[in-house]
Amino acid sequence: MADEKDTDIDQGKTQESAAETTAQEQGKTFTQAEVDKIISDRLKREREKLPNDDELKSYREWKKAQQSEAEKAAEREREYQALQSRAIELERENAVIKAGVKADDAEFVIFKVSRMEGDFKKNLDSFLAENKKFTEPVTENVPGTKHNPSTTDQDANFIAAVRRGAGLK
Repeated sequence: MADEKDTDIDQGKTQESAAETTAQEQGKTFTQAEVDKIISDRLKREREKLPNDDELKSYREWKKAQQSEAEKAAEREREYQALQSRAIELERENAVIKAGVKADDAEFVIFKVSRMEGDFKKNLDSFLAENKKFTEPVTENVPGTKHNPSTTDQDANFIAAVRRGAGLK
């Protein structure tokens, strides 16, 4: 009898542990509101770890103060070179536009002339002398104008004859 009680107790414990294991395996399910709260709490904790704007500003100032004089001079030189190249680019664009190059072709002309050796303005003049198509004005033929008359004299005579025949003036 004692053996039967021990077996019953062992089976009861086994069933209880199986139920606990099943509950643990299933895990807890969350509603969308709970998930949103968990995520927002986590984001809040992570944002608290980041420095604020004042701290970032003071760090940048400190870092700039720590630069050696040579590093500062190198940074100023890089800025100067960038501004200098932009100024040259604008001067070339201005020269091309003043030379009468069409706006659609300006970038191409700047590219071609800048590849040539020597002074940009002299090269531009020689390039445009060889390639007149970039500076020629565009004329559009509009029907009914001097460039493209709508009718010839022969057509006009024919139209007049047809109108008279139809009884029209």
